[in-house]
Amino acid sequence: MTDDSILEPLDKYNNLLKKLHHENSEKYFDDLVKKSGINVLENKTTVKKYQSELSLAKTWEKKENSIRGVKVFLILLAIGLVFAGLIFIYKGVSYSGNGIPGWLWYIFSGVTFVGTIGIFVSIKKKVNKVIQTRKANKEKHLEAANQQLKAAWDQMACLNSSYDWNIPAKILDSTTKLIKLDDFFDCDKYEYLHEKYNLEEITDTHTSVNYVQSGSIVGNPFIVLNTYNQNMVNHTYSGSIVIHWTTTQRDSKGNTRTVHHSQTLVATLVKPVPNYYYDTRLIYGCDAAPNLSFGHEPMYIKNKSEKQIEKIVKKGTKEFEKKEEKATSSGKNFTMMANNEFDVLFNGDDRDNEVEFRVLFTPLAQTNMLKLLKSKEPYGDDFYFYKRKCLNYVISSHSQNIDYHCDPTRFYNYDINDAKNKFVEYNDTFFKGLYFDLAPLLSIPAYQQVKTHEYIYNTPYRANITSFEQESLANRFDKNVLKHNESATDVIIKARFEKKSGLSDVVNIEAHSFKAIEHVDFVSKLGGDGRMHAVPVKWYEYVPVVKTTPMQIQNSKLNMSEYKENKNNDKFSQFMSQYSKNSAIIYERGLVAALLADNLSDDALDKFNSIIKRKGEN
Repeated sequence: MTDDSILEPLDKYNNLLKKLHHENSEKYFDDLVKKSGINVLENKTTVKKYQSELSLAKTWEKKENSIRGVKVFLILLAIGLVFAGLIFIYKGVSYSGNGIPGWLWYIFSGVTFVGTIGIFVSIKKKVNKVIQTRKANKEKHLEAANQQLKAAWDQMACLNSSYDWNIPAKILDSTTKLIKLDDFFDCDKYEYLHEKYNLEEITDTHTSVNYVQSGSIVGNPFIVLNTYNQNMVNHTYSGSIVIHWTTTQRDSKGNTRTVHHSQTLVATLVKPVPNYYYDTRLIYGCDAAPNLSFGHEPMYIKNKSEKQIEKIVKKGTKEFEKKEEKATSSGKNFTMMANNEFDVLFNGDDRDNEVEFRVLFTPLAQTNMLKLLKSKEPYGDDFYFYKRKCLNYVISSHSQNIDYHCDPTRFYNYDINDAKNKFVEYNDTFFKGLYFDLAPLLSIPAYQQVKTHEYIYNTPYRANITSFEQESLANRFDKNVLKHNESATDVIIKARFEKKSGLSDVVNIEAHSFKAIEHVDFVSKLGGDGRMHAVPVKWYEYVPVVKTTPMQIQNSKLNMSEYKENKNNDKFSQFMSQYSKNSAIIYERGLVAALLADNLSDDALDKFNSIIKRKGEN
């Protein structure tokens, strides 16, 4: 066990790591600010002026809107007076000798018309001027606010340009040395996971790698994999018609009458439609208990009281005892643990190796797991935990809502105070989410005691970049450029390796989607008239379509600022103008990818390798 081991993960997070990581995030931000050389006080002053001017602009906007409301009221009042005047004239003309004399109606009419004229004069000479004054004041302060906002963005430019993709990894390294994050998921680590633990590439056209983050715990590799997935679900279409019919009825006096009836007939059809969703999971490889498989599914006891949990354990214990008795009588291998509470709440009763299960779940591991399962904060038992021999899968509810794909642009800001708050908040959330995906593994000391031995694989990976990273970068491009022109749905991106071109790879991006073909089916429905009616129901048939776009990708080994400098060289501009498609290029974590025009020659492909000056090259 190393000095960096986390023997009690929940306690260590609450008592040390949570606060330490927060402080490290603040320190890292403060160091970035110092290195960027921005004037913090100047920015705070500018932001304060911006907020003041914006507040004044909003105040004048409210005043402008209020006087516009008065104007609308006066116009409506004037229109009302005009109608009243016309009515008074009509009364005067139609005077028949009774009631108010006709001449008095004419006087009333004249007063309303004078009032109308007065209102419009007031609007023109007073109200409109007030509106213009208030509008001018609003625009003056809004212009001043925009100037201050631009100044604030200019003041923060150096800090905004200093953010990079590996920031969470660097902060994590200062918090704990046990958990390591990689710059990207490289070929060596993939081959390690593939040949030693049978991790496979994702070739299914219904699943696309949206992003991947690799790392390790004492040399044991893991990946956080976020995929975008498509499946077919049933959708109910509906249509309707209105039918009419008549009947005759006889009343109590013997008279007959015709009664008209109407009814809306509604028909439905159930047809398959594409459905899209994201999924995030952590996959961890380790040699500990290599023959064991089991599964834990969450029991969501976070909001249960101790008495409620006791009832669950009592009921579960009886079920486990029955299962043990049945296994014994049938010659199967299932033996309850001495700790009934752990056995029931972890509910790993599908384990297939009792000896190795106990090797993993020592008394300390059981205690750690129970603390994690019963914890109220931050997440409790919100995770699925599957072990399949040497591969472990953790799928948590909380990670479905966390973006581990740390795009540096998320930190861009014009306000130093807001920038720091959001920077620290994101890194706190990143660490908390990742840590508690790892917590089920960290709860088992054997996973930190067993360090995977170096594995020498015989066949090098076929490409320079893994298919996971190829697909991840392909997903960063504008889907509207990639998808088929008949597409009516979202898109699943697949990256198909074509060939190596020096230090880069040529990959075909397949954009899988569906075109929608309209159909109308007629469904028979029985009406209240006793007849069957054909009700039209419009529905869509979804037919797969695919569009392929070539992409070239390489590992530039450059950080973001170095990449931006390289974008300004002549070779880069020449390549983009001659060979790229839509001038589309993506940089991410040192990897650079560009969409290519179709059917490029090998010489043209070779030029891609020279547009980026890799670190260490002259």
